[in-house]
Amino acid sequence: MAKVYSPNESYTGVSASVAFSKGVGETKDKHLIQWFKEHGYTVEEAEQNQQPNNAGEKSVDEMTVDELKAYAEGKDIDLTGLTKKDDILNKIKVGK
Repeated sequence: MAKVYSPNESYTGVSASVAFSKGVGETKDKHLIQWFKEHGYTVEEAEQNQQPNNAGEKSVDEMTVDELKAYAEGKDIDLTGLTKKDDILNKIKVGK
């Protein structure tokens, strides 16, 4: 599990499918962790909680639309005009 700290310390809401309270959120999704790092968030990863070989992480097929959008943004995959999960998944799979 990683703690994610928003650049806005008082932010409470949802960003990239992660719920934040007073500027702090948590996720174990490695793609979201990378996305947050690339977008100016501070990420604190607890080594003892990291699972080897990506065990327990979601595949793109299991992600929500918001998670897919964050994943695609982190991979520089353009989703302009796409709103349906199947369309977004297809674009991500082709973009790999």
